[in-house]
Amino acid sequence: MNKAVLITLVIIFCGLCIFAQKKEKQSPVELMFDYYDDAFKPFDKKNWFVGLSFNVLDTKYQNNANILGLDQIITSSNFNYDVHIKGGYFIGKYSMLGLGISHGRDKAEGNGILLFDTISSESVTNRNMFTPFIRSYYPLSKNHRINFFNEMNLEFGFTNTELTKDENNSEVEKVNTESFIFGVGFSPGITFYAIESFAFEVQLDILGYRFEKSISKDQDGNETSYQTHNVNFTLNLLSLNFGLAYYFGAKN
Repeated sequence: MNKAVLITLVIIFCGLCIFAQKKEKQSPVELMFDYYDDAFKPFDKKNWFVGLSFNVLDTKYQNNANILGLDQIITSSNFNYDVHIKGGYFIGKYSMLGLGISHGRDKAEGNGILLFDTISSESVTNRNMFTPFIRSYYPLSKNHRINFFNEMNLEFGFTNTELTKDENNSEVEKVNTESFIFGVGFSPGITFYAIESFAFEVQLDILGYRFEKSISKDQDGNETSYQTHNVNFTLNLLSLNFGLAYYFGAKN
């Protein structure tokens, strides 16, 4: 009888040891999935959010006609980037108010032939923008790891553009333009929680209205002012914003 009890206890102990070893040897993937249980609530009221996103567009052309107003383009290139920093506060479950600050730079260069002259053109634009926004989340999975969101935003800020044109290696034109921008936009996106409260975000600007007031001044001091109104509806995958976010209070 005692031997039977002893054998039973040994079997139970060995089973517990094996189970404990299995728990200790959980892979990082298993541990990552265990984090997202019923206590994971990233979109509850009074939670905080911080995020960093960016987008880059790099294009090159060669031997194209009728670009930049030249008869023939030998080479040309465009390199644009934007960096966005965001912060937000959940005013209700799945609803957040926030503010974004961004800096961007566009650079375009071209070399061409106009009649018998070689002309080069360079345009550099720097911009600083402020973007208050409201965002609503829609979970796509029960554990809130994958979520769709809609973001409505107001945008205002300032840009500075410097355009220079050289003819046969001599500067022939230089124009500086200062602009004020105001806009309203709609930007949906996807949030995916990768590691604990860190999430990857992908966002696309697809609909918006923009007002721009500009004043240009050339090398002789002549000024020109103009205003533009623009409504856009685009699905340009090259303008996707990729970002990383952290949600404070997601799991207490």
